[in-house]
Amino acid sequence: MSYDKEIVQKLGKKTDAVGNIYKISIAKDYAVVEGHKGVLYFGDDKIILKLKSGNATLLGQSLSIVSSQRGEIVIKGRVTGVDIGEEKK
Repeated sequence: MSYDKEIVQKLGKKTDAVGNIYKISIAKDYAVVEGHKGVLYFGDDKIILKLKSGNATLLGQSLSIVSSQRGEIVIKGRVTGVDIGEEKK
């Protein structure tokens, strides 16, 4: 079960009603981002994903997108850093 679906099930609300929900899981040679709204930038050493309110920047080496489904993306490569930038209101 995806992170979004688990939160929705536990809270009994739609994802949009509970705010900016995303989950980033990082392993040795891949990362999974759930709850993104699209790819803003893709490069070998940086990938920027749109979140509901802000961006997630993944930094690393030999990054590539393995799969992308609605709201979930799998990135292969060595992730060395993550920066979450919230939109300023």
